[in-house]
Amino acid sequence: MRPFDLVPVLKQKPIAQRAALGALLLALTVFVGSALAAGSNLVKNGSFEKDGNGDGIPNSWIDGGSAGILPKRACNQSYAGACSLKVVFDGQTKIIRQNFSIGGNSGDSYKLTFWAKGKQVNTGAGIIQVGAIYFHHIDTSENSNSVSLAEGTTGWTKLSVTATASEDFDYLYVAFILNPDSGKAWFDKVKLVGP
Repeated sequence: MRPFDLVPVLKQKPIAQRAALGALLLALTVFVGSALAAGSNLVKNGSFEKDGNGDGIPNSWIDGGSAGILPKRACNQSYAGACSLKVVFDGQTKIIRQNFSIGGNSGDSYKLTFWAKGKQVNTGAGIIQVGAIYFHHIDTSENSNSVSLAEGTTGWTKLSVTATASEDFDYLYVAFILNPDSGKAWFDKVKLVGP
């Protein structure tokens, strides 16, 4: 029976049965929608294809206070599609992130995957970290897990990390936190999948 076939059936039932059947259909719709959403990518513009205002920062991404040469969308290197996020390293901190208004519980896990490519990357005293960060109720954040890009020159490589919250959280975000001494890196096809 198709969902629209239930309309005549509902009209024939007494009010109490119609209400119960309606509640059951609503619960089923929410359950199916949740099941479909659970396996889908939460990241918007994960391949950095769109930059509606032309400022270099891809749509749906936020510059988190970068200094020096800013991260920007580049359409001459990519793993998927036409564009990627290009970061030129100069010893200054670069932070680009995407926020997700999703609260959760201790033990919730999210898997982050992305593709990265490096050219003459010299980390020096700096870091290259990409991870999921949980923001907790007490104004603190927890970088549950992150993954780093290798030094030197590397081809497109798929990297992944699973981040598990150690306590209940209000929201989470994916962040690229980068400050190597020199080199360049490209990031593409970012994906975050939750519980």
